[in-house]
Amino acid sequence: MLKGLFQSKEDKIRVKVAEHIADGMTHLSQKFYNGAMIEFDKAMELNPEEVYPRLVEELSNAAASGELESALAIGLNLFKKNNSDYELANKLGNYARELKDYKQANGLYKAALKVNKNYEMAFYNLAASQAKVNIFDGAIVSALEKFDTAEGYILPDYFGEENLIERMTAQVEEQKQLNYKDKVQDLTIERDKLIDEEKALEAQGIDNKLKKLKDDLDKVSEDEIIGLFKTEIEGNPENANSHKFNLSLFALKNRKPDEALTAMEGLTLADFETVELLKAIAMDQKGFSDEAIRKLIQMLGKNEYNRYNNVNLGLMYRKAKKKFLATKYLVKTAALLEKSNGIYSMRDLLKLAEETYEQGNLKKALNYFTIASSEVPTPQIWNNIGSINVEMKKYDEAVEAFRSMAELDPKSKAADSKIKEIHDYYVEKGEKLFLDHKFKPAVDYYHKALGVLRLPETLKQTADVYKQLNNSEKEKELLEEWQKMMDEQKQQEQEQHRQKMILKGKTLLKQKNYIKAIETFEAVLRMKVDRKIFMQLAALYKGLKKGNDLAELERRFEKMLLHEEKMRKFEKEEERKSQAEDGGE
Repeated sequence: MLKGLFQSKEDKIRVKVAEHIADGMTHLSQKFYNGAMIEFDKAMELNPEEVYPRLVEELSNAAASGELESALAIGLNLFKKNNSDYELANKLGNYARELKDYKQANGLYKAALKVNKNYEMAFYNLAASQAKVNIFDGAIVSALEKFDTAEGYILPDYFGEENLIERMTAQVEEQKQLNYKDKVQDLTIERDKLIDEEKALEAQGIDNKLKKLKDDLDKVSEDEIIGLFKTEIEGNPENANSHKFNLSLFALKNRKPDEALTAMEGLTLADFETVELLKAIAMDQKGFSDEAIRKLIQMLGKNEYNRYNNVNLGLMYRKAKKKFLATKYLVKTAALLEKSNGIYSMRDLLKLAEETYEQGNLKKALNYFTIASSEVPTPQIWNNIGSINVEMKKYDEAVEAFRSMAELDPKSKAADSKIKEIHDYYVEKGEKLFLDHKFKPAVDYYHKALGVLRLPETLKQTADVYKQLNNSEKEKELLEEWQKMMDEQKQQEQEQHRQKMILKGKTLLKQKNYIKAIETFEAVLRMKVDRKIFMQLAALYKGLKKGNDLAELERRFEKMLLHEEKMRKFEKEEERKSQAEDGGE
């Protein structure tokens, strides 16, 4: 008491600071980050000189142990006190990005750049954050290096023929050799004739033509290759689209956008996944850069993972001197390529996945299919993932894959069938163990089966195992679930039968067989209280002038309604009692 009275102001402040920091650390350990920030803020207000270095140390400890939320909470207090520390802001942005909080990360990187607009790490990190890519600091610069030598655009390979241009070049050269002999012979005859006529000047002109002809013999121009493409398009109509696509690629590589656009007429995305990209590049080559960029952005809106569209959009922005946007799309491409082992085309990736699957390299094939499923999920891809997991005996992962397959194609029964196979595999294991009197491992397999599908017979079998284990509580719980499921199944079957009877009654009405229709609808009404069926019967009795039958129908229906109301009240009361008993426990 007396000690408190004589405590100095500085000591009191120091005690308060210690309390706030302790409370802040407690909040951090309990993941109450806002509360922690409030406590650290109070401590900072009391004694910033002492608290700041203490929090710097705690920040380092939290970051080193992977507690990024804590590190971020501490760091934000530090940055609030010293908002000129752009390196701290960049570091905190990285923590936020690792936590997938891209909005906060963007704000922190911008804060760093506001202090130091030339701070490249924050510039690159902001671009990566906006691309939602987890590459950081110097690694971003390294990832971008692969695009430093890219000139113009990155285009897909020629379709169907690996050494296409080499083959066509050799073909043009061969044809030129054949034509050369004929042309030389004709020009030589013409020159000799001019010499005989003493027309030396004209003869010299022929000599020049012969020299040029020889000089051009080993040169093949782009126009000559384009000409050969057109010949192949006309001469091979079955593969005309492939030749057109390859012609458009060749034309773009040689900056002939009009030739490319003409070649692409009639080509669709169904045939060639990059045809719209090639059209955008042709627009850019014609000088319509803004339109080309808009087109690529629209395409990325449909599939943000397309590597060709990302990289070429980045290159277009780089050409337009828009460094930030160029960095954003190029770093995103780098991250996507890292996932796909450097492969740009999703079709090529899937082809490689299928090839490795056929070769028996399950782990590698699974990796490729998994990448594809995260970008362009299809039922077939999920089917492959599920099948590979089954082969690798990873049944839980297989079930998830087949469920994803079913979500994409609800009408298909293939996924349900495969899930049932896994369920049955677990049941068979459980049955074998049960027969061997190994009840504890048996029940584990039965529960695995129930985790895949909760079928009535499996519930019953699992209850039988618990009976052997003398666990009456679990046995009762499973049997109640089994009974409820059986009741629901019976109700469904009854409802299906009732609907068939209603359809039969309507058919009899159309046939004007009123007596049989009445018998059918009466049977339907006995199954379930149904006001529509009651009204139908009443109309029939009234139309047939059966007053006594109508009165009897009305009496019976009223009695049915009263009974239904009593049952509803009884069920509610039973439910209330059950809840009260559960609460009492």
